[in-house]
Amino acid sequence: MADSNDNSSFTGGPMIAVVIAVVILVGVAVAVFAFNPHKMADFTVAKVDLFTPHTEFKSMPGAMHVVGQAPDAEDDLYVVAHVRFTVDQRLPLFLTDWTGLVKLADGTTVDATTVPAQELPRLEQIFPALAPLVTQPLKFGEEVAPRTTREGTIILLFPNTTESAWRTRQTAIITIDLHDEPSQTAKIP
Repeated sequence: MADSNDNSSFTGGPMIAVVIAVVILVGVAVAVFAFNPHKMADFTVAKVDLFTPHTEFKSMPGAMHVVGQAPDAEDDLYVVAHVRFTVDQRLPLFLTDWTGLVKLADGTTVDATTVPAQELPRLEQIFPALAPLVTQPLKFGEEVAPRTTREGTIILLFPNTTESAWRTRQTAIITIDLHDEPSQTAKIP
């Protein structure tokens, strides 16, 4: 009769299963890291156009006027940034907001007021010379499809800033906020 104690099959127990599971998880992690892009998007500012209106505020008919006082006036700077936003990943990105900042020659910083796309018709009615500068404005909440490029314009208003102050600035940037993703920042040329 044959011996029933055959030691030819080895059972390593739970330790072998744990080692195999760890090897598989490490393999999956390496594959995900290797095949997913490390950069979500590429954001650049190709060029800017400047619009510098001088606005004088006149008094309403019948309103009191102080003799010798000049009407109130305001010099603002509109920066129309022509941007390019390329999505490098396999999922779309959503543009939720953008901001602008300029550091002037004297070291002071001025935050921009962003002009949303839905305000453009009113703004172009007030300043008709601005209309030709704006092409394909980016919209808040806009989706940029995966592996595509969206080119368009962002309009930034720097109140009480002159063109001369802009031209002698130290630096200027635009930051685009994305839904559930890190913001993207580009230097304004």
